[in-house]
Formats: sequence, C-alpha cells, structure tokens
Amino acid sequence: MEEQDLVDIEVTHDDPDNLVDSYSSGVADFPFHRQTVVANRLLAGQPDTELRSLAGVDTEQVKLLEHQVDAAHRALFDMDGKALLADEVGLGKTIEVGMILKEMHYRETDGSVLILTPAQLAKQWQGELREKFGLEFVCNYDDEFRGFNAHDRIIASIDTAKSERHRPTVLAREWDVLVMDEAHYVKNEETDRYDLIEQLTYDYAFFLTATPIQNELTDLYNIVTLLRPGLFGSRDTFHQYFIDSSQDTLVNQNELQRRLGQVMIRNRREDTDIDFTDRIIETRTFEPSIGEKDLYDAVTEYVRGAYSQDSGQKLVLMLLQKEVVSSPAALEGTIRKQLDEQHELTHRDELETILDKIDAIESVTKQDRLFDIVEEARNHVEMGRVIVFTQFRATQRQVLDGLDEQGYTTHAFHGGHSSQEKEEIVDQFREEGGVLVSTDAMNEGRNLQFCNIMVNYDLPWNPMKVEQRIGRIHRIGQKREVYVFNMGLKGTIEEYVLDRLYHKIDLFQQTVGELSTILTRMEDSGQSFEDEIFERLVNADSEVDLENDFDSMAIDLGQQQELSQKVKAFNNGVFESFDLGTDDD
Repeated sequence: MEEQDLVDIEVTHDDPDNLVDSYSSGVADFPFHRQTVVANRLLAGQPDTELRSLAGVDTEQVKLLEHQVDAAHRALFDMDGKALLADEVGLGKTIEVGMILKEMHYRETDGSVLILTPAQLAKQWQGELREKFGLEFVCNYDDEFRGFNAHDRIIASIDTAKSERHRPTVLAREWDVLVMDEAHYVKNEETDRYDLIEQLTYDYAFFLTATPIQNELTDLYNIVTLLRPGLFGSRDTFHQYFIDSSQDTLVNQNELQRRLGQVMIRNRREDTDIDFTDRIIETRTFEPSIGEKDLYDAVTEYVRGAYSQDSGQKLVLMLLQKEVVSSPAALEGTIRKQLDEQHELTHRDELETILDKIDAIESVTKQDRLFDIVEEARNHVEMGRVIVFTQFRATQRQVLDGLDEQGYTTHAFHGGHSSQEKEEIVDQFREEGGVLVSTDAMNEGRNLQFCNIMVNYDLPWNPMKVEQRIGRIHRIGQKREVYVFNMGLKGTIEEYVLDRLYHKIDLFQQTVGELSTILTRMEDSGQSFEDEIFERLVNADSEVDLENDFDSMAIDLGQQQELSQKVKAFNNGVFESFDLGTDDD
C-alpha cells in the first residue's frame, strides 16, 4: 500500500458535534489527491463512465442483473476502484468482480491482477472468470503455475500467498489490482493474513464478504482500514466514537453508515428481483449386502489399526475410508497401488484379505438403487436429465458401465478433459439429455441450470464441496424446483455424516457463504472438518462411543450455526438503513 499520513483525532466526549466535524474533515481530505490519480487512470481515454465492456459478455453464459451492474459501476467510478462488495449471500458478488475486471481489461488498467481466495474456492473463481467473462487466470494449483512473479493474472489461496515460500515474491511486486474474496478472513489484525494484505502494494482493490462483521465491530474497522487506510481514523477513535463500551452497542450509526457509503456496496435479497426456486432434498440410505458390510468392517478395522501405528499415513487411510462407501472399484485401485509400491508393507496380509472381500461382492447396492432414481427421472422429467456426482474416477467408470448396460444416454465429465472437451460434454448433455456422471471437477464454476436433478452418489466430508455441487444447478437462472438425492449405506461413516452432522445443521438448505462462516469458526482450532470426522472414527472404542462422538460434533456445529446466525442478525442491524441508493439528486 501507499504510505499515507494517518490522522490522529483528539476525541472529547464533551463536544460530539466538534468530534464529527474534525473526524470528517481530517480523514476525508488526506486521500483526495490519490483518489484523483486513480480516477484519472480509470477514465483515461474514455469520454464517459459507461461500462463499455459489457457488450462483449456472453449473455448465454451469464445473466447480468441490475444490482450487479450497478455495483460494478459504483465500485469503479463512484469509489475510484477501491470498494467492499458486501452483498448478502447468493446475489453474485463474483459476477460483480467479473464485470469490474472485464471493464478494467477493456480500459487497459489491469496489467497485473492478484485474486486471493480461500483454498477451496480458487479453482471455482478461475472457472467462472474464464467461462463467463473470457478472462484467463492461472491458479496456484495449476501445473503451469511458476510463481507469483511469473504471471500477470493470478488466482491463489491466501494461505499459499502468505506462506514463507511465496510471501517475499508476492510483496516484492506492485500489483495493479487486488481482489480479496471472503474478506472476513483478514478481520484479525494479529494474523499473517492481515499482515500480508497490509503490506501489499496495489492501485485498485475489491474486497468481498457477505459478513463484514463476524464477532465485533472491530472486524469491520480492520477490513475497511486495509481497503481505505484512514477512513475511520485510528482504532481508538473508531471505538470511542462508534461503540458504547459500557453496553457494547453501536452508537452514532448514521455517521458510521455515511462513512461506509464511501467504500461499501451492500445489496439485500429483498431489494432485488431474484426469485430462487425451492430445493427439495431426499436422503436414501440402504442396507449393504452381507459382502459389502463385511468389506466395510474389514477396511475400518485396518484403518484404525494402521493409524494407531503410523499417523503419517493419515491421507491414504482417510482415502480408503471414503472409497469403501463409494465403490469396490475405487477401493480396489488404491489397495493394489499400495501393494505394488510397498513390497515390505507391514499390513500386506490385511490388504490382500480386503482384496479377496472385494472379489466376493457380486452386485453393488448403491448402483442398483441409482437405477431407480434415474428411471424416475426418465419417466417424469424433460429429457430425463440427471447429474450424478462421485469423488472417484473408478466409481465413475463403474457407474457409467452400469448405466450403459441399462440403455441410458450417458456422459462422463472429469478433470482429465481439456477445457474444450468439457464445453462439448456439457453441450451434449444439454442437447441429448440422459445422465451425466461427474467427478468434483464439475465444481469449477459450471452453470447447469438446464438440469434440476442431482444425485450425491458418495458424499464429501467437507460440506462446502456438497453445496458447491448443488450450486451447479440451484443458482440464479434456475426456473424449476431442484431435487437432490443423497445416497448412503446404513451402518457406515456415510450415514453418520449424513444423519448426525449434515442434517443437524440443515446443511442442504445452507449456501456457500453461510457454510463458510460456520466452518471457519469450527476450524479456527487448526483442524479441518474432514480431519475431525476421521479422528472421531478411528479413535472410537465402540459403536456407542462413535455415536456419542458424532453427537458431540453435531452440538458443536449447532453452536457455530447459532453464532453465525447472530452474526448475520448483527450485520443486518448495522446495515439496516444503509443507503444503497444511486438516486439522482
């Protein structure tokens, strides 16, 4: 950031009117020259402030809504390219940033762009900007990523950017544009994330969050100060003028909102014309066959024993536990790989026994029941379109083979396809109908509103990934009710996750933003949601212990959800009368 002389304001409670005057004049004047320079760069070569690039947006890929266009325009021209986009969840803040970046690209003010996101959203950002706005970015998870000084348009996890390996390179560069998704991730000024953003050098910045206040009003101060240093003066000034410390309540709300109006844009659902369709969830759990139950018990016993001896195997063991409830084919591939690569494997006999149990399974219960769901769709839904999600390529192949044998029109979608192939697959699915069986590669920003039935053949333990799957079909532009079928085997970890966790927090009615708030709170301890599920599974001494452990985790989730709802209510209270207007005088 540019060096600026921050203004310290002497606060006297005896003369609040004088405080407002000095607070206003002192802070408002100092960045004026810098704002003028920025505004002139944005307007360079242009006779007006129209969003000229929108004519080049493919309206088949993205429907630009009035509130989104207005937000993009205000961020660029009313706020001089530094704005906090704080729309409520589900209103398309990513689309607003896409329009902003598209316009800046048109005006050639985006020589270097850094987009920082939570790790799980980086690839989704990349897909959305490519497909909806024709903007190509390299992601730090791409094979071709060569570092933060090797590309001009980068999307990266904020934790990757702040790592010891990359931080010096990130900070050494002068960025034209910084985009910070889920900006509440940097609400704490004592974290490395905050420190990174504070030290970054950039000309334009766009921060996104539906919850600018997560715990206390200081969250808002910290986020806004990173974006517009000095707007609220010093932290002490902010607290003394806007917070009644004796009652821990907000005061001088009109002045707070006036200042926020210089940097923040917030749209509410009720202020838009968006009509989201209903989401209908049906969970179907099935009794596994004797062979499937025997296989599950053998794998779980092996995982517990191996983890107790060598916790370094955690990722592989977690994978086995997920695969055993997905398909025997997925599990078999990983077991054979372990046997081939580790000739002196301690548990070789156990793994070979597991292979024998896989061979003994004659039919796959989930696959047989999937045919029932697909047949219902074929009989009652236009073109019988169904999307089936699985985490594993081997499961995908097995499901496709079974559907092909039953005479269904099928389509496969996975990360091994090129971008062009992915486009062609989606087009064929749209035109031909049938069943598209996809890995989670489909999560990367695909819009599939022409389909309204989805099956979770197996369930990721991270609920964010589940919601991202559902978000492929339940999004702005969907005109029909959305049906989501969750499949699970009784008596397995899958049933515990479904019944004791996901349904406890009403996961399937949450949105990505709301889930992010809940999970962020849970994961502040440093352990991920998936890690906690696995630890509870391997450490339980009995079925009763496992039930109690998951009940305990469900209680924790419920508490975090209650906190997030209180945060949402507080946000709405702070911004209740926030002036959204662009009304002409």
